[in-house]
Amino acid sequence: MSNKQTVLCISAGMLKPKKTDNRVTRSNMYLNYGLLGLASVLEMRGWEPRVMHGHFEDPERFVEQLIESGRLPTSSPLLLSIPSSFALEWTRIFCATVKSHLPEQSIIVGGRWVTANDAGWFRSRIPDVDLVVFGTAESTVHDLMHKSRWSFTPGTERCPAEAPTSASPTLNYRLLEGFSEFTPSFEVSRGCGRGCNFCAEAKARLSPMKQAASLVSEIRDAMEVYGTSDIRAYFEASLFQPSSAWIQEFSAALETAGITLRWRTETRMDNITPSQIGALARTGLAVLDLGLETASPRQIQAMGKSTHPATYLRKAAEVLQACALHGVWAKVNILIYPGETEETLAETVAWLDQHRAHIKGVSVGTTIVFRFNDSSADYLASLQMQGAYPVSAEGLDRHGYTHLHISPTMSYSKAQSLAQSISKRFMSERDYFDLKSFSYLPRSLCFEEFAAATANVPDAELSYRR
Repeated sequence: MSNKQTVLCISAGMLKPKKTDNRVTRSNMYLNYGLLGLASVLEMRGWEPRVMHGHFEDPERFVEQLIESGRLPTSSPLLLSIPSSFALEWTRIFCATVKSHLPEQSIIVGGRWVTANDAGWFRSRIPDVDLVVFGTAESTVHDLMHKSRWSFTPGTERCPAEAPTSASPTLNYRLLEGFSEFTPSFEVSRGCGRGCNFCAEAKARLSPMKQAASLVSEIRDAMEVYGTSDIRAYFEASLFQPSSAWIQEFSAALETAGITLRWRTETRMDNITPSQIGALARTGLAVLDLGLETASPRQIQAMGKSTHPATYLRKAAEVLQACALHGVWAKVNILIYPGETEETLAETVAWLDQHRAHIKGVSVGTTIVFRFNDSSADYLASLQMQGAYPVSAEGLDRHGYTHLHISPTMSYSKAQSLAQSISKRFMSERDYFDLKSFSYLPRSLCFEEFAAATANVPDAELSYRR
């Protein structure tokens, strides 16, 4: 195939990690599986895509290296995916640098949680782009490669009608530069719709689970590419909600294919039963990220997690016990939410202490409001009624997000400090490495190398205890 059909697919990096900036956080590798999916569709349509990640590299130097290596310019548009609002500034510098060197190079930018059907605002932040895409684009990405079709391609600023939905594609990891260091992902469902106040997918309808036989076929293909069965697969789903019938079908498909698998996924504490955990463990479930968010009855209701906090917490305890019983590492996610006080946070810590024997690690974050059309301003106003207020008044419009002072008695910096201390309380260095190495750290990195590389990072910057 000629060089004219090469498509460069770039996942935008970040200037610094969204949490503490040190060698630990900079070593994380976040796979943009959505972009790899688009590249896989293009490859099936006869193009030659290559997928690269910006990680934490300097965006200007990143562009210069692309030019020096002959990857730029290309006659086809450059596809740039923005996985998070934290990548906006990296994106701005990247696009400006491309245009300064190669003004004729077309740049198409997408990222459904960032562009959010608001091309006007997006262009005010990132002016050096040729086309802004909204939502998902598996059904339209081939048309995006032809400028003459842009005005008629739905899901773009030139044709804002919603693009047709399509099934998630099979990912071709051979298209991903440095794939062997990434944990492979498999998208098993989209959407959620459970109504949590802090979630962008609170009203996004949950799609059916991917057919078990199709999923196992994708897993087998990835194992062939990686040359090993130990791929540490991550099942991507905003809400992992398998039926018992699906679990049986998945187990049977694995057995038929002769595949032994270790995998990880994320779900709500009240969304999975102990018996399902046992059945999933027999298919290779090794790590389960669990969105507890809080154990304070008041905060459970404030978040919209449940109207019955006691039932919610009872189910959560049963899930953790089942994980321990079946050898599944449980990583619990906690969110410091508006209205939080030291008293409500103490309730959460006490509950975690009660169940710490069943917990491998705890990740604690503070609430961040991301810009998503005008709805974000309304959401921010509702949080202010609970006593929260933005750290930066212009943050939503300028940066696409804003951190929060959580309540009149809990500033942003205090919340950050408490988040770090709670994580340290429940997670050792080994726990942290075990969990991160399963999905985020380079696959070749061993514990001894990790410990040596982070030995000089101050304890105050770590979310685990040495």
